[in-house]
Amino acid sequence: MNDVPHYFLYGKTAAIDSTHHLAITRLEESLPKHQWEIHPHRHDHLHQLLVLETGSVLAKIHDQHYEEKAGCIIYVPAREVHGFTHHPSVQGYILTINAAFLSGLFAESEHQALLILLSRPLLLNQANNQATYERLFGLIQQLLSEYESDQLGKVSILGSYLKIILILLSRNALPLAQSLSPSNYKITLYERFLDLLEQNYLAQWGVNQYANALGLTENRLNRLCQRYTGQNTLQLIHGRLMLEAKRRLIYTNSAISTLAYELGFKDPAYFTRFFTRHSAGTSPSQFKLQWHQNH
Repeated sequence: MNDVPHYFLYGKTAAIDSTHHLAITRLEESLPKHQWEIHPHRHDHLHQLLVLETGSVLAKIHDQHYEEKAGCIIYVPAREVHGFTHHPSVQGYILTINAAFLSGLFAESEHQALLILLSRPLLLNQANNQATYERLFGLIQQLLSEYESDQLGKVSILGSYLKIILILLSRNALPLAQSLSPSNYKITLYERFLDLLEQNYLAQWGVNQYANALGLTENRLNRLCQRYTGQNTLQLIHGRLMLEAKRRLIYTNSAISTLAYELGFKDPAYFTRFFTRHSAGTSPSQFKLQWHQNH
């Protein structure tokens, strides 16, 4: 797929500055400059929701086409090739969601199953499921209202709305591009990786150790992780460590140095640098203080 354009937002090859991990654009404002057509492309680390209020759209998902009218929601996961041809009367929204942000929304016990469900394109049509569509549309309106605000806790509330919206979609929407659904074999491999990650993240296994345990090359394991999460293996390993670090900073009174050793770091100073690098410059002590001040 090297000939398929890779974008952050459509037409942009540089990363967007998205403090809240979410960008929302009105279709009627953004589409005229593209002559109402979004050519096939993909986003390596972004998921999208197309919400159509009026008009119609011809959606191209990989090698299949779907003509949909007003009153539909289309979900496109990261790395999925897609394009849209809109009728000029179209109104609605395109929501672009950072893959890492989405991945962090779900409870640990359901994380694996939901990410697999959300690894395929989905369609919810008002004509086929009016009650769920109306519920989702109401939630999307509340999300839009919060998106326009500038109040404390905005990111948390946006994440909460997105979480509910995506879970309802995964429960009720129809899968598109059935031929692209992941095979049982690949799902099983990915599930085994998650199990190994849970068992060994405190031992700080490297990518090569996970790959060897699964009988895969590092490149193949990276492709597998990218398929389901939009992140490579090392990002998932670091993400699991960061999740545990934040939990222990919030819910225990252990010293930073003690936490560092508990998390498998031989040097507390290195743990502080690791945490700061993966939390946009916030040190462990700053994170702990800010969380308790805001909750």
